[in-house]
Amino acid sequence: MAIDVVLFDLDQTLLDKQQTLTVFSEYQHKCFALHRYADLQTFKNFFMSLNNQPLPKTVVYEEIGRQCDIPDKLLEELLQNLNEYFPEFSKGFPGLHYMLAALHKQKYKIGIVTNGRDFYQRHKITALAIEQYMDLIVTSDQLSIRKPEPQIFQYALDYFRVQAANTVFIGDHLEADIFPAKELGMLTIHKTTDASSNAHASTNCLKNIPRIIDKLTKYEA
Repeated sequence: MAIDVVLFDLDQTLLDKQQTLTVFSEYQHKCFALHRYADLQTFKNFFMSLNNQPLPKTVVYEEIGRQCDIPDKLLEELLQNLNEYFPEFSKGFPGLHYMLAALHKQKYKIGIVTNGRDFYQRHKITALAIEQYMDLIVTSDQLSIRKPEPQIFQYALDYFRVQAANTVFIGDHLEADIFPAKELGMLTIHKTTDASSNAHASTNCLKNIPRIIDKLTKYEA
């Protein structure tokens, strides 16, 4: 089976969200002298816990403000600072550039299909310095369609004029990434430590991706 296109989710697949949140929370705590309201670990714990939930950023900071007794004016400054600078703190998982360079060298078309604000996600990709490998970047904000809706996956297939069977999708989330891609007929790689994943293959190491894709070219559905 020939594979022509490799599609990726962004957050927690290519971008290490937890490391990015950690570094940014430390930056905000220091930059805005938030030790006046909470110690670093307390602020970091609230910041990371809330940002790991599907909440608007305004709600995230409102809750942090309540928990740490931070004034509303300062919360507005923190939110504005996040909107402007958070993507610059983006951290990729180990092996990110090695993996993408290997796929690019093998002449695969490469794309990202991600949920999130368009400018926000694109700025993350720029900060990771991986734009040069991408033939397509699709965001839910851009199309007003969120994964797991099949239309956002189909948009990428139509753009590349490729059949689902000739496409691999790599993501960390079963419901948002793996199940809908598999339902459309794509081959799937689950970025996870769970060896019993329902995807066609799984790994938690980006450097393994090119080798796994090579094996999937021999996959019999």
